Amino acid sequence: MKKVIENVVKLLKENENLRNDDRLLIFEYWKSFDNTKMNVPDYPITNPATIIRVRQKLQSEGYFLPTIPEVTAKRYKQEIKVRVWLT
Repeated sequence: MKKVIENVVKLLKENENLRNDDRLLIFEYWKSFDNTKMNVPDYPITNPATIIRVRQKLQSEGYFLPTIPEVTAKRYKQEIKVRVWLT
């Protein structure tokens, strides 16, 4: 998580336009740090964070739970890390 924060800060410092559009920020992050070859489409797309939040909400309500036990364990560990980090 700390490295992601450092990376996002770097991008936001270098390019003020990324402060105004999460999708641009995400694509630039993927390009700069995850070595993807994707370009930002020139048509509207759903923000990936929105898709993830919807999946999280559905699963927190007991719907469409992960089918792989390791995924459940990993997400639980990550949730605990975030809760500790936020406190």
